[in-house]
Amino acid sequence: MTTMTSREYIMHYGSIRSWAEIVADSVLATYPDPKDLHNHHPGEWVYQNGFFVNALFALWQKTGRQAYWNYLVKWVDLFINQAGEFDPTKYQQAAYNLDNILPGRLLLALYRETGIEKYQTAAYALKTQLDAQPRTSEGGYWHKLIYPSQMWLDGIYMAEVFSVEFAQTFNEPHYFDEAVHQITLIYQHTYDPRTGLLYHGWDETKTQVWAHRERGTSPEFWGRAIGWYIMALVDCLDWLPADHAGYDRLLSIFQHLAASLTRYQHPEAVMWYQVLDKRERPDNWPETSCTAMFAYAFAKGVRKGYLDPVFRSKAEQAYQRLIDHYVFFDQKGRFYLTDTVSVGSLRSNADYEYYVTTERRTNDFKGVAAFLYASLEFD
Repeated sequence: MTTMTSREYIMHYGSIRSWAEIVADSVLATYPDPKDLHNHHPGEWVYQNGFFVNALFALWQKTGRQAYWNYLVKWVDLFINQAGEFDPTKYQQAAYNLDNILPGRLLLALYRETGIEKYQTAAYALKTQLDAQPRTSEGGYWHKLIYPSQMWLDGIYMAEVFSVEFAQTFNEPHYFDEAVHQITLIYQHTYDPRTGLLYHGWDETKTQVWAHRERGTSPEFWGRAIGWYIMALVDCLDWLPADHAGYDRLLSIFQHLAASLTRYQHPEAVMWYQVLDKRERPDNWPETSCTAMFAYAFAKGVRKGYLDPVFRSKAEQAYQRLIDHYVFFDQKGRFYLTDTVSVGSLRSNADYEYYVTTERRTNDFKGVAAFLYASLEFD
């Protein structure tokens, strides 16, 4: 396939519309029917697809373009009937998979925009899952039923942004408290005082092959896991009341983690690496999804007044590096983002070699959606 760099694309087309619209229009041109939308999971209620469609909703809020609205409504309606009941082949509560909560933010958004009752009903079905989610002895959600006694950083973005949105949308303040509890609990168990970073996961039983025998933590600082967590922090602060007892705690965690991350931004590449604290290793590499996530969180943090303006500069450098070196276009003008790691599962030994040898993909939605979110801050 013949490709163009972003610079060649701009030269070819002259002036460009926003990067966020370029990304969204490219995905919609590739998958014009939402039932075909996929990140290796076509037509499924999975977090990867939900991550992109949530970003599309944020873009619709900014642009008001009817095509975006039509697409996201049609995607959500693939999974629920007119009574708000989920297709049982698409979503199974019994799996107790926190990943399945993330797409539910669209149910909340559509209910707020339309008042249509089926979206409320479906949102309450996901709330029912959270109510019954298996927990650690301190009340921390297991990441999935098949991962007993384990909390993963990923799960905070999957579930807690939904929880605070749900709490505000339906005046259910208990879920503010629940979200703060989950966010602070995993921070306490995964925080490393030497680096200021967070380990990918924690096993209460300390019996997993990857678990430290004293701390119970996994051994490495994986970029995207911390990316999910810091995005969750800055997005939860949108919904958590400023007078809530946990607000200042979340803000402090966000500020501290952002400051720690600046120390691991590569001074020349101005990106973040797959394993954050080992960027000097020759087999480690700059990873695009976590870089976009950190750029988004930094830029939004500055815009909201949580961070010093210097963080905006660091975010801009990283974002521009993505555009200049990791964004390409085909001859139809369709967007491609390279070097996004496919997965980072603790269903492994979770050692350094595992992370740096995991497959990298082009146009993985976890990178594409993160880039779209970052673009909404910079366009």
